[in-house]
Amino acid sequence: MKAIELDEESRNLLRRIVERQAFRQLMAANIRAHGLKFVPELDEKILLTHDLEQSLQILRSVEALYGKLGGENLSLAVRGQMERIPYPTSRLELAVCLVLCDSAERVAGSGYIDSESRDFAAIARSSLAMERTSTRRGHELFIEFASEAGNRPAAQQMFNRWLAIALVSLGRPGTPGDTRAVALRLRTKRCSDSVREYFESLKPFIAACHLVVPAGTTLGVDLAPELVATAGRA
Repeated sequence: MKAIELDEESRNLLRRIVERQAFRQLMAANIRAHGLKFVPELDEKILLTHDLEQSLQILRSVEALYGKLGGENLSLAVRGQMERIPYPTSRLELAVCLVLCDSAERVAGSGYIDSESRDFAAIARSSLAMERTSTRRGHELFIEFASEAGNRPAAQQMFNRWLAIALVSLGRPGTPGDTRAVALRLRTKRCSDSVREYFESLKPFIAACHLVVPAGTTLGVDLAPELVATAGRA
């Protein structure tokens, strides 16, 4: 496997970026596989399995790039993060989980389509091209559930749980690595821009479900208040 020619700083930083992408892809794949048991209809299982297969194909490309960057054992590199990720416990929780995590994946991917790393830009384009049909079905299901006022406390609780996880997957705004990734054009957006864009993308879903975005302290994440100011902050 031919190594990618980058200076040492760019190589190390890109390797960390690839690890974060692997974390998002592996999380999505594991959750989809786990969620099959909550989907009783055969046609729905097939749709979810198709989305799972796409996630795994992208993960294969991520693993190949990691090797070209000199990385070894990508699964081991992200194991610590993966062990902290819960699994949905119902069809409804699977629905909101996929809505929130897939939206985060799309926003993250959009920051890499013009990356100086052509290999990673290709991976980002593949991620953005995913059909995510099962996620769209879950989107409709969760909105229907939350339309009943009596269901909204449960909907809010599930939303909070997976919102925190999705935000972690977007990275930490304002870190030295965040700044250097943009300066080196490995990524075209800062993490804070991605978080802001993420909340903007969720506004229609949040409004349709009559949800609110809690403070970062409630979610257990470090989040500047201005990043969620337009998203329906509680």
